[in-house]
Amino acid sequence: MPDETIQKLKEKYGTVLKLTSDDQTITTYCKKPSFATFLNYQNKYKENPHEAILFLFKECVLDQENYDDEFMLSAGNSIVAMIKKDSEFAIDPTPQKDEFKKSAALIRHTFQVDPYQLSMDEFYKLLEEALWLQKHNDKRLENTFMTALAQTFSN
Repeated sequence: MPDETIQKLKEKYGTVLKLTSDDQTITTYCKKPSFATFLNYQNKYKENPHEAILFLFKECVLDQENYDDEFMLSAGNSIVAMIKKDSEFAIDPTPQKDEFKKSAALIRHTFQVDPYQLSMDEFYKLLEEALWLQKHNDKRLENTFMTALAQTFSN
C-alpha cells in the first residue's frame, strides 16, 4: 500500500495495524476493533471460537481481498493479543466481563463520548483516565470531610 494511503487510513482510524504472514508473502492492514465489535466477538466466541476470530478479522481488515482461513485466524489472534495488551493499565486490573457495561458507563459519563464506538486502546486509555479522576475526586472529598470535621470539633 502506498504511504499516503496508509497515512489517510491512520487519520481515519487512528492506529493501523500491519499484519504479515510468517513467510512474509501476505500483508494486510487492519484497524483496531471498536468496543461494540469486541463485545460481538466475545459473544460469538462462546458459541464458535473459530467463527468469532474470523468475524473479528473481517470487521477489522481495511482491504477487501480474499485471504485463506489460516492467515485470517492468525491475524485475528494477533488482534486479540493486541487488545489484551491495550487492556493492561496501572490503576485497576482489566474489568471482568460483567464489568464492561459499568466501564462503558463511566467513560460515557466522564467524557461524554459513546464508548462503543471507540477502538479498544482508546477505550482502555479513557477508562484509565476516568478511574484516575474518580479516585482523585474521592480523595478530594475525603480531605474536605476531614477538614470540615476538624474545624467543627476544634471549636
